[in-house]
Amino acid sequence: MQNSDSGERTSEAGFDLDQVDRLLTTTRAVRKRLDFDRWVSDELIFECIDLAEQAPTGGNDASRRWIVIRDQDLKDRLGELYAEVGTIFINARGRLDGTGHPKEHIVSSSAYLVENYAKAPALVMLAIWGIHDDSGRPGLFDSAIPSAWSFNLALRSRGLGTAYATMLNNKSDEVAELLGMPPGLTTLVCFPVAYTKGTDFLPAPRRPASEITYFDQWGFTRQRPSDDGTARVADGQGVVAEIDTDARPRAVWDVITDIGMPAQFSEEFLGAEWTSEGDPGVGSTFRGRNSIPDVFDWQTDCIVTAWDERTAFEWRVTDTENPGAVWRFDLAEQGGGSRLRFSMLIGQENNGTVPMALRDPAKEQRVLNRRRDVLRANMQRVVEGVKAIVDGD
Repeated sequence: MQNSDSGERTSEAGFDLDQVDRLLTTTRAVRKRLDFDRWVSDELIFECIDLAEQAPTGGNDASRRWIVIRDQDLKDRLGELYAEVGTIFINARGRLDGTGHPKEHIVSSSAYLVENYAKAPALVMLAIWGIHDDSGRPGLFDSAIPSAWSFNLALRSRGLGTAYATMLNNKSDEVAELLGMPPGLTTLVCFPVAYTKGTDFLPAPRRPASEITYFDQWGFTRQRPSDDGTARVADGQGVVAEIDTDARPRAVWDVITDIGMPAQFSEEFLGAEWTSEGDPGVGSTFRGRNSIPDVFDWQTDCIVTAWDERTAFEWRVTDTENPGAVWRFDLAEQGGGSRLRFSMLIGQENNGTVPMALRDPAKEQRVLNRRRDVLRANMQRVVEGVKAIVDGD
């Protein structure tokens, strides 16, 4: 809600939404902008831990413990352990600096922290009573994560910053011995805490909620919020299928830009041919052939609307302004491989499903979801097929 007199946005709970949203969207992982020369008082650290301890806790079990490391000899030793694990970032920085690679900035920033970790005025470790056994069972460890993030927010609100540094978990035995920790504890994160150089942090580029939020079924998206929670054509209903591969984006790109490739795996798509001349790119056209056995066959005229090398390939069906559907492949590096995202959006015009869905508002969601079930199954077959090709399975 908005206060009509002041123009401020105030929630029903009475919070200033502009300030809360600014805190939530600008609390960044800070590395190169940590001020190692400015002292951070124990009082401030106590304040932030007190706030962090107010985070939700499963079973109200107060099993978290915090260790503040001030002694420089201890910090230096922890820094050495941190560097032993973080050598990967030092090596990667040498390969990526100046290349314009999407990971160049984060690798450079991480390498900087590896080299300067021990310079932080305080290292603040969060540990918890209990042994993490990788069982995936909720409990103590899930309760610690909200507390750790609340600590980050409390720091940010006071002009301090940190990074969610977990590499010391790979040296848990050495850390326990160094800090005199008894058996039965698990360390989760060790924050390098310092004032930040400036406070002008900005929101980071992230996918919008409409692309990563599914409704009722995995992979069922909607572009706009629904008034009643029901899937409606007018809200822009879509489908997503995703998969991780071991192959680098270059190899995956060559496969997904073969417009006939999905016919190897889809039970509905039969193939496609380019109808424009020259190398493919934005503005190129092709014709696709489709069939629902014993129902009907049809063709679609498609226009390429995105062609970002090794990143995104999108095409629209029938018309770019009022497409019958929007189809898209997105690629992103994921570890040593790639994450492939295959998405589609059902158009509000020029689409055979829409008239059937709109014929009876009471059945609109059922018609849309039945069609999306078929699309999702075929799209999942396609991404699994791509993975099989590029990973050599």
